[in-house]
Amino acid sequence: MRVLVDSHAFVWALLNDHRLSARAKQVIRSDEHELFFSLASLWELGLKISTGKLRTLGSSIAYVHDELVAYGINILPIRYEDFLRMELLPMHHRDPFDRLLIAQALENGLTMLTEDAEFKDYGVKIIW
Repeated sequence: MRVLVDSHAFVWALLNDHRLSARAKQVIRSDEHELFFSLASLWELGLKISTGKLRTLGSSIAYVHDELVAYGINILPIRYEDFLRMELLPMHHRDPFDRLLIAQALENGLTMLTEDAEFKDYGVKIIW
């Protein structure tokens, strides 16, 4: 399965947080799935780290990137087509980062690994 990992799921995996579901842990640690992490999520985490809202991950986005590589997770670039898809989405969800993830999942035929049930409103398949 091709899976787009939401930022909170990856952070919870790194921190061994109890909120990460058993199924999510299995998907992230398994070699049987092709995992992706959006460049938008890397940007979002970088903003949170630089403003001090996510001190648990250190002081640089380089740490997150290194961990993505260690987990074998591919960086998913943001394409023009993703923005076109995002523009057409109904406003069920207001968070711009999540809207871009939804568009990327739809454009690339990816299943989302997220706790956010609102993604289903857009027809995105979710694992949690």
